[in-house]
Amino acid sequence: MGVKRVIPFALFALFSALIEMSPISTDEDRRIFENNINDIEDLFFISDGEEQSLENNNLNNAFIEKVKARILNSLHLKEPPKSHPPVPPLQSFHENTNSWDNQDGLLLKESNHKNLKSEFLSSEIVPNTCYNQNGPECLRFQIHLPHYISKENKSLTELWLYKKEGITEYTITQIIDDPQQATFQKEIFKVFNQTESAGWTRLDLTALIDKISGNVLDLEVYSSSNIPIEFGKDKNPLLVIFTNSDEQNSRSKRSSVIDCDVESSQCCRKKIYVSFKDIGWDNWIVQPEGYNANACKGSCLNRLDLTEKHHTHVMLRFLTKAANNYPDIADTIHCSPKVYKPLSIIYTDEKGLKVITNLPDMSVSECACS
Repeated sequence: MGVKRVIPFALFALFSALIEMSPISTDEDRRIFENNINDIEDLFFISDGEEQSLENNNLNNAFIEKVKARILNSLHLKEPPKSHPPVPPLQSFHENTNSWDNQDGLLLKESNHKNLKSEFLSSEIVPNTCYNQNGPECLRFQIHLPHYISKENKSLTELWLYKKEGITEYTITQIIDDPQQATFQKEIFKVFNQTESAGWTRLDLTALIDKISGNVLDLEVYSSSNIPIEFGKDKNPLLVIFTNSDEQNSRSKRSSVIDCDVESSQCCRKKIYVSFKDIGWDNWIVQPEGYNANACKGSCLNRLDLTEKHHTHVMLRFLTKAANNYPDIADTIHCSPKVYKPLSIIYTDEKGLKVITNLPDMSVSECACS
């Protein structure tokens, strides 16, 4: 009996030795050490025992508390800001004058934004390419749109610009390419009655999206004196898109993503939505209203297709051939996050409105066994 039990351990030791001699790719090594991967995996991993608590919402609350702590830490905050400067109003677009106006009577009601999911699209500055003759006083930028934004599938859109101090009016030109004719046309729009102070401006851009023939929003911003907006770091122009969840979910998904269902016991991604309103953070986080943080759960036994690393694959093969008789070894292999997504937020603190387009590793996209 003793000899029979020694042989499998000897085989496992041999496998381990082979693993030690197997090189780990630089990409894998970089991903592990750059992101403090162990701490992140602890946050986004749910054990079998914890899953039972999740049914009673106990774990769900504990998970959200961890997510809250991670968001605050990523923003270098010890607690949510206590002071909340007002969010700039959304300025309505007037098609009869091709303009936006900051007068109180002409501001857009935002009730249509309720029950919609928001997505942030960053801009790409295209220096020294303005078609406008003002030259140095002009800034051109482009925003690439997702495929589900189209004339047939309308979405509400807002353009966020960080206006310089003292600028009360300026011009926006839309460059519209015609691929079939190999030409382009320009449409000119005016922005009137802006405040003297510097800060973010929100313009309803829904009507301009209808004019795009491709998937790129191409804009120039200029004034008579200088470039009217700030740019660089977290002040680049930003497009906020509001769509319903069905439109966003229609985007193609990678085949390797395995989402949990009611019967799931194998390694899968469990969708967990964090609502900023439900946790009392909607008074300082302007956008989004919430996001899918997600977590990884389930067994990795017999899931060689989900192994991310060479040594995990070898261990699972050993356990499978050994009829899973070594639970201590099996417990060291977890269903863990493989791919993360960043979170973009707009929030207010004592110093004003801030736009952060990339809080890293805030949502789980894919799970793997490691």
